[in-house]
Amino acid sequence: MKYLDHLLELTNHFTEGMEEETSVATLAGILNCSERHVKNVVKVLHSEGAIKWVTQRGRGKKPRITILFTKDELLLDQSKEMVRTGRYQDAFSLVDGMEKQVQLKFQNWFAENLGLAQETDSEIELDILRYPFYETRLVMDPMRIVSRHDAHMVRQLFDRLVEYDAATNELKPSIAHHWESKDGKRWTFYLHKGVAFHHGRELTSSDVQSTVRRLMDETEFFRNIERVDVFNRTIIQFTLKEVDFLFPRSLAASKASIIPIEKVIDHPERFSKFPVGSGPYLVTQNDENIIRLEVNPSYFLARPWLDEIHIIKTPSHYGKEADHPFLLNAPDTTWRQVKRMEDGASYITFNCLKEGTFQKEAFRKDIYTRLQPEGIRNEGLDNEIVATSFLSPRSEAVKLDNKNRNLRYEGPPLRIAAQQIRPGANHERATKNLQIQLQEMGIDSTIEIVDFYQMSSEKSLGTYDLFVGGIALGEDRLLSLLTALQSTELTIYPCLDEKMKSFVDKKIRKIRSVEEESTRWDLYFKIEEYLKSKHAILFCNHRFHTVYEPKDNPYVNIELDSNGRVDYRKVWKRLNQEDER
Repeated sequence: MKYLDHLLELTNHFTEGMEEETSVATLAGILNCSERHVKNVVKVLHSEGAIKWVTQRGRGKKPRITILFTKDELLLDQSKEMVRTGRYQDAFSLVDGMEKQVQLKFQNWFAENLGLAQETDSEIELDILRYPFYETRLVMDPMRIVSRHDAHMVRQLFDRLVEYDAATNELKPSIAHHWESKDGKRWTFYLHKGVAFHHGRELTSSDVQSTVRRLMDETEFFRNIERVDVFNRTIIQFTLKEVDFLFPRSLAASKASIIPIEKVIDHPERFSKFPVGSGPYLVTQNDENIIRLEVNPSYFLARPWLDEIHIIKTPSHYGKEADHPFLLNAPDTTWRQVKRMEDGASYITFNCLKEGTFQKEAFRKDIYTRLQPEGIRNEGLDNEIVATSFLSPRSEAVKLDNKNRNLRYEGPPLRIAAQQIRPGANHERATKNLQIQLQEMGIDSTIEIVDFYQMSSEKSLGTYDLFVGGIALGEDRLLSLLTALQSTELTIYPCLDEKMKSFVDKKIRKIRSVEEESTRWDLYFKIEEYLKSKHAILFCNHRFHTVYEPKDNPYVNIELDSNGRVDYRKVWKRLNQEDER
């Protein structure tokens, strides 16, 4: 609406819906402008239906003005205009000061304007996806990713040597077009020529080497690599300490995304906000309003159909964190529900090293067999099921025997640590439910929210008796599980005693040395059963993601990946009936 600021100022002096006498001179003083400009303002506002302006003939007869909108209605229009121009935070701040009913109107309007849309920019049609994200401190450095949101974003911005296809359980070429090994211990990869990073420099085998060495120096992700040799700009060879036929699959992990190391070294803070990869999208805006991704025009593989993705930084009170960038609620009964169970689970780790409590297996068993996993929920009853494994297909709703719940425990209150990835994204609710169950057994406990990176620290291992956390598996479920079981960042492995660690290490070594996938899984399941039999880990819940699509949806590949996200690279639009007309 033109002259909206002037109209808002008028609402401070005139009552909405009430016809009042005034004068051009009076309005000029109110609006701090010339009388000539006032005449133009009231003419436009009257024509737009914002005010009613009536002039009367005759000496001494003053014009009469009626404001036809409330101030909140005008502010609502102003906030919508702010959204249209990308000033999201200004709009959210403005709306927060309005009446609750007006806030709800804005939130409904805002939700209706999300999703996929086609816009024209300089006569070029752009297909843009907009969606809200209520926790926008994304980690976009591949080596430092923590959450499924981080991993999802990294896969859009970076490429890896190979890509894992979960549907076929096969590796597919990406930066590398071929790889080989004669003995499972020495692996050679051959890179495509002409792969470019977002800033234009060609990606070579030296970049692969520096990426892997960084991971080796700062993490335990590639603990089995003994040496990395570059033969020329397109050939690189990895020599392992032990035979590992799963090694190529580890190079498809998000953490193994190839980076230009100089960008990290020279500008670490900038790299964290504007990461440079070779992937199908690049970050062009990352401020208080949005994270904007634009398609990489020089991408060496197939160009994605979506031109831009706008991730809008939205206040958390606008609703539950979006599990999906499309619709979270069905507008009507014609919409189809899409649901996918997330592989991975929330779990409780028993600190088997803690003296006086869970170092005693009998005490662990007493607690373990009385806990009810179905009551230890983090998100709520609507999107979780009971877990008995990290893998949802193996989980069945199991109710453990909870008879004789009271225990004779005379020690100090148990100390429980709840994993937190970032403020607001934690396992506090599940931990409180655990605390209630312990109280019913006659055991007091205390809860502390602990940062993910501190969960498995030496200080935490010496402090807490129980750890509540969770993991979401990647597309390659087996590699994700093996990494999780031996990770020193998670609490599973660090909380095991030496005998348990030895069992896990031997089984994983065997898994990596065999080539039959069914044998690998059989060995993995033995690890899970062993840890449960030792009462070292209690699986709690799996999450599932639910969204809705129109019955005749023209958009193809709007389906959830293992992170509960849509892979932007695969979405496209087919011809529908309206287009045919």
